[in-house]
Amino acid sequence: MKSRLMKKSIILLAAAMLTWAWLPAQTSKTFDEGYVFVSPLKSHSKKSLKSRVKSTIPAGRVAVKSSDSPRELTFSLVDAAEYFTIENGAFYKYYPPAQEDVPAEYVSKAEFNKATRKVKIFSEAPTSIERGKPYTFVSQCPDEYRNSVIVRVIRLPNSDMSLVTEVDYENDFTPSRSVDISGKTIMEITMSDNIVYLFNGQQVMLESNLGGRDYSTLVVDEHGVPYAKDDSGNRRAVSKLSYVLGEIPEIGYSGWISDSELVIDDKLYVPAKPGTH
Repeated sequence: MKSRLMKKSIILLAAAMLTWAWLPAQTSKTFDEGYVFVSPLKSHSKKSLKSRVKSTIPAGRVAVKSSDSPRELTFSLVDAAEYFTIENGAFYKYYPPAQEDVPAEYVSKAEFNKATRKVKIFSEAPTSIERGKPYTFVSQCPDEYRNSVIVRVIRLPNSDMSLVTEVDYENDFTPSRSVDISGKTIMEITMSDNIVYLFNGQQVMLESNLGGRDYSTLVVDEHGVPYAKDDSGNRRAVSKLSYVLGEIPEIGYSGWISDSELVIDDKLYVPAKPGTH
């Protein structure tokens, strides 16, 4: 099960350091295929709608087709695995959230089709999203603790910006591959008083944070210039970022269905109504 979790970019808490150290990071993804749950879906103990109901997947969640296993639809969780296996016949297998092997539950294919809407999820923000402008989005899932977030799409400086995509975890998380991200856009997500930055849908941090060598915080100003800010509030400009490798990200996945539908982890967010927060 451990290898299955790592293939899905999902980590076990006990193995987080090693798992995230070697996960290959995508840098040129166009879109993922996914399914938005528009109504609740029940799973059953057997391949029968008359069998006992085991779980209910609420509306507002999003499952994404696995790039490694096209017959699997995965909910993007950072500390557990939850997924469907698409099979022939009238039922799909469903595995509820867990950090270890659990027995399969079953969902009706017909009920799944009624409860979901197929979508494309893009890592790049739509051009209609104004760069640098804050947008408030609210969760469409009733059990989401991040009820609302503030989102900004920010363009980085046009030169000397790099991103670590792979590390040598056996050699103190030394960067082994980097790509140029000069002039690219990143997404800033503010949750209460916490701010997270993502590139191509994956969380990024300071390169200096790799291996616990630095505990400064990544901050990007209104002009798109990244800084490292220490506990005393001192800032220094930086040009090297990294995917979150070697530790658990706060957000494991993000992407855009449209300018009015944003996916964060396994939840759907839509713009807040005027006058609400």
